[in-house]
Amino acid sequence: MLRTAFASNSRLVFVSRSRAFHPSPLAAEKVTERVKEVVEKVDKTLGKKLAEGIEKTEHLREKTKDVMGKTHEKTKETAAQASQKANQTAAGAREGKEDVEKEFRK
Repeated sequence: MLRTAFASNSRLVFVSRSRAFHPSPLAAEKVTERVKEVVEKVDKTLGKKLAEGIEKTEHLREKTKDVMGKTHEKTKETAAQASQKANQTAAGAREGKEDVEKEFRK
């Protein structure tokens, strides 16, 4: 008899606990709707953050292209100047050589 009373009480407690979570089908719908709202909010927030990250990445890419382009142009200019100076130095060396040769011939 004690076993029967204990077993029936434990079943009642278990059943009442499961019913306490969703007392009615309307409450279950409210919970489902709330979960959907939270998921949508998280989805929108995550989407916005990802879009911001993509925009920042594109901005940095453009900035890097600009800097690299300017650096490339400066490198070309410096190379051209160095080439001109090398040609001038070579021409000066040739003139100096010719002057020295003329002096020795005299």
